[in-house]
Amino acid sequence: MGFRHAIIAALAGLILLATACGGASRFGAVEESLSKEVGVLTYAEAVDRWGKPTSTSPGQTMFTAYWLKERSGGIVKERLYLTFDNEKKILRAYRYTSKPFE
Repeated sequence: MGFRHAIIAALAGLILLATACGGASRFGAVEESLSKEVGVLTYAEAVDRWGKPTSTSPGQTMFTAYWLKERSGGIVKERLYLTFDNEKKILRAYRYTSKPFE
């Protein structure tokens, strides 16, 4: 009887993990759209879209804005790094990650 309960618990855990990883991103289809927006998207538009960034890192010619979102009850953490030039505040580079259990 104990083995059967262990199997059921393991299957329930796998279903929970699949649900957590498969849920919709709070950033939307980020990677697909951002590749088209390099050189176009402004910092103000990014803030309108995703809210105030979690933090920013200034540089001499560019700065990076960082957003952290959690979904599935904090199981999955999504990170979005957008780098803008200081002068025009136009998107120059991006990086997006989504990792469970971090």
